[in-house]
Amino acid sequence: MTGAAAGTAARPLLGSAVAALALAALSALVASGSDLVSAFDARFRAGADRAFGASAGSWLAPDGPADAVGSALLGAGLLTTLAVLLYRRRPGAALWVLAGLTVQFAAETALETLVGRPMPLPADGSAPDPGHSFPSGHAASATLILMALLAVLRTGTRVWWSCLGLGAALVAAVGVSRVLADAHHAADVAGGILLGLVVGFAVAWRVGVRSPHLSGKETR
Repeated sequence: MTGAAAGTAARPLLGSAVAALALAALSALVASGSDLVSAFDARFRAGADRAFGASAGSWLAPDGPADAVGSALLGAGLLTTLAVLLYRRRPGAALWVLAGLTVQFAAETALETLVGRPMPLPADGSAPDPGHSFPSGHAASATLILMALLAVLRTGTRVWWSCLGLGAALVAAVGVSRVLADAHHAADVAGGILLGLVVGFAVAWRVGVRSPHLSGKETR
């Protein structure tokens, strides 16, 4: 691998480091009970309620349609990504995605305990679920899956841009569904996306470092 190619291959590691710093900063703000975080959560939830229905709407509450839709979208995204990787004869990449999800879950569990943010109060006035809400594991997993898929596609092609657009829409839909379901605050979703970027960039580096497109060859 030439110096230029090596530098290109190492860029995901820089992205992972930057995302880690941003995640650390957000985690500190959430743990301290920052008013900025509370205001962000309130504005996002108000916008989501206006867009998808009032707080008593049928989409809301744990185990409601919003919760089911978010989980279904995440599952579909994972299965699609694994299918694409296997179709492209990249079983190793598929294994790295699964390994990344395992690391992401471990980091998510550690952050939940470290930050200790309570679950959101349900809009229907019922008691919140036990446990902690920061960060959103669904948002983290969706982001990681997208990063891994993009790593095996040739950058800048129509397929790559299409996957980026559809994947970003999937991440956004999953995140909004978690807020609507009273499973997470908006800042938890942001934290999940950052966690997904931290692990996703690392997985993308490991998956993409041996991809033919990094040496100028076309992928299938």
